Amino acid sequence: MKTTSFVKYCTGFALALVFCSPLSSFASEEPTKDGQKAPATAVSAITLKPTAIQYTQQIPARATAYKVAEIRPQVTGIIKKRLFTEGGAVKKGSQLYQIDPAPYQAVYNSAKADLLKAHANLESTNVKEKRYAQLVLINAVSKQAYDDTWAALLQAKADVAIAEASVASAKINLKYTKVYAPISGLIGKSNVTEGALVTANQAPLMAQITQLDPIYIDMQEVRNKVLVMKQKAKNTEEILVNLDFGGNLGIYQHQGKLQFSDVIVNPTTASVELRAIFPNPEQILFPGLFAYATLLLDEVDVLLIPQQAAIRGLKGKVSAWTINDKSQAVSVSIKVGESYGNNWIVTEGLKAGDKVITEGFQRLRTEATVKITAPQDTAKK
Repeated sequence: MKTTSFVKYCTGFALALVFCSPLSSFASEEPTKDGQKAPATAVSAITLKPTAIQYTQQIPARATAYKVAEIRPQVTGIIKKRLFTEGGAVKKGSQLYQIDPAPYQAVYNSAKADLLKAHANLESTNVKEKRYAQLVLINAVSKQAYDDTWAALLQAKADVAIAEASVASAKINLKYTKVYAPISGLIGKSNVTEGALVTANQAPLMAQITQLDPIYIDMQEVRNKVLVMKQKAKNTEEILVNLDFGGNLGIYQHQGKLQFSDVIVNPTTASVELRAIFPNPEQILFPGLFAYATLLLDEVDVLLIPQQAAIRGLKGKVSAWTINDKSQAVSVSIKVGESYGNNWIVTEGLKAGDKVITEGFQRLRTEATVKITAPQDTAKK
């Protein structure tokens, strides 16, 4: 009986202690016993002001050769010489191969002889036509004889034209025995050696030249993001592009330019092809190299708040704690756009000059008195 009374006494004393103790979570919000308000809650805050930023869009990309020339023979013959070093640089117009010119030289010489013969025949026929033209006037020759001479003159002129065409064709074929580089760049391995027989316009390559300076950077982006990108670049005449290799390679030292955006959507991937062009004087970039391309779009003034200051609630609604003119905390609904560094871009609910609480808002109640203890600053990237 005494034990039961003692338990009841202890229980009553404990409850009295609980009800008499201050509520820890709201102690700073309620007046004290003497009627004075509790001390203000210490918080960190920033004052919003417009910040100039540049919209960017990052897209995976691959390098593609600016030009590729496939070297094939345009005449049939035996390779006499190879005049380049495999894997080396060649200039446009430099000779790569020499095909045996002897048969083509003979054809060219024969064509020139035929041209001389045609010219001689033309001269003789021309003189005869002039003489017959005088004789037919005095009936010294028949009209038929003159007509035959006139036709022979026309045939002689045609023979000269045919001979000239043959000379031109033979000269071209003779020139084709020297295989030249159509572009400047790096040449790969040679697929033919001296003594090999090549045929005109054969399918197998003799060699391949790749121009790497400048170089293309090709990207694939979904159509919706391309539309957003164009909206964010409506005030940018020329979109510049940075290239990031990632890892130890880091940022590419040269800046490129967006060259075009395709007008055709790939039906399989629903993506659009974009292409930028980059200078590549050191030839660091090679076809097939993977990197991330960052497109530099419009520069705009926006309001930024740190991401930790934006509180997401039910149904994705976002709010932030602000400080009014009475140094009271007020929760406001806001809308944010995309992220920028460690911040959100505010689109609605806040304006320049508003003080936004960044730390210490976890136990605040509406209109609770607050005191800024950390230096005020704007949101940082």
